[in-house]
Amino acid sequence: MALFADYFTVSGISESESRIKGSRFIGIAMPCEKDTDIQSNLSEVSRRYPNATHYCYAAVYGGTNRTEKSSDNGEPSGTAAKPILSVIKGRELTDTMIVVVRYFGGTLLGTGGLVHAYTQSASDSIECASIVKKSACAIFRITLSYADLNAFNAKCRVMCAIPPEINYEAAVTVTAAVPVGMAEEFSQLLADSTERRAHMERIGDGYR
Repeated sequence: MALFADYFTVSGISESESRIKGSRFIGIAMPCEKDTDIQSNLSEVSRRYPNATHYCYAAVYGGTNRTEKSSDNGEPSGTAAKPILSVIKGRELTDTMIVVVRYFGGTLLGTGGLVHAYTQSASDSIECASIVKKSACAIFRITLSYADLNAFNAKCRVMCAIPPEINYEAAVTVTAAVPVGMAEEFSQLLADSTERRAHMERIGDGYR
């Protein structure tokens, strides 16, 4: 069973570029939540940077149930994919993929030179990225009166990982995501602040 816990990932696409002995290296970090994202990411990168010599990558995905995939894409074994994967794991990221595009410049770099180049390119792409925390949350649906909404906003809202969704009808329905470690405290606080008039149901778990 997968561990349900907080993790860090990239929130969008970031790029870096360097030239080493004539070769052009472009590091691209991007979100990757599932296996099918790998091919779609590679297709997008190859569309943007056509006719490159190599498209090397590593991906860690699946939330905290981490799965790894990588490819040297024609570079000597262990000189590209492994360094890129080490960068992702070293930053403790998941749902993250890095592609390093290489346009060969005519000069062989050797094994050590390739490892350095791919490590640096991957690291630079992460340095340019926006890193976000995905919080493991318990999702609650709460039904309460308009009178008790003030109590919820004053005492319980601050415990939500993101602003709750509120629907105003005959009664007020709130969908709240609360960090799993605070779920019991949140339940008790809601009960106390509304004198147990609010109806609360835990409808699932998810990342926010």
